Amino acid sequence: MIEVQRTDNSPMSNPAFSSELRLREVTSDDVEEILFHRRQMFHDMGHVDAAVLEAIVRSSRPFVERSLRDGGYHGWFAVTAAGRVAAGAGLLIIPWVSGPLAPDQAYRAYLLNVYTYPEFRRRGLARRLTAKVIDYCRERGYKLLWLHASKYGQSLYESLGFEATNEMKLTL
Repeated sequence: MIEVQRTDNSPMSNPAFSSELRLREVTSDDVEEILFHRRQMFHDMGHVDAAVLEAIVRSSRPFVERSLRDGGYHGWFAVTAAGRVAAGAGLLIIPWVSGPLAPDQAYRAYLLNVYTYPEFRRRGLARRLTAKVIDYCRERGYKLLWLHASKYGQSLYESLGFEATNEMKLTL
C-alpha cells in the first residue's frame, strides 16, 4: 500500500479521492490505459502534434497487445481504492545480444511508459513504481535495467542509482 500525503490545496483532499493507493499488475485488459500513458508521456515532453501522438498509439497497439500476451511486457499501475489509475510504469523484456556487463544474459530489461496523471504528481508514485520494476528485475536475476529519461524524470532515476551511458543515435 502506498500512503499518499494530503495537503490543503491538494486534489487528494477532495473526498472523491482515496488517501491510499495500491499497486496492481497490468493485464491484457489494460492496453488502452497503457497506450494513453504512452501518448500523454510524449505530450508532456512537448510532442504536441496530435497526428504524431495518434500514430504512436496506433503503431504501438499491436506490439503492446502481443507483448502482454507473450509475457514480454510487464507493468504496474498505482490505483485508488475506487479503482482509478493514478500512475503506471511498464517493463519490456526483449531479446538482446549479451555484452560484458551481463555476459550470460541475452535479454534487455527496459523501463518505459512511466506516467502519472497531473492531479497525482509529486506524491512519489513514479518512484514507487520504478522501485517495483527494479525489484521485479532483481528477483528474476536481470543484471541491467535500461531506460530513456526525459529531462523531467532524470533526477528521479539518478536518485535511484541509474547512470547515464554512452549510447548515441542517428536520425535517418
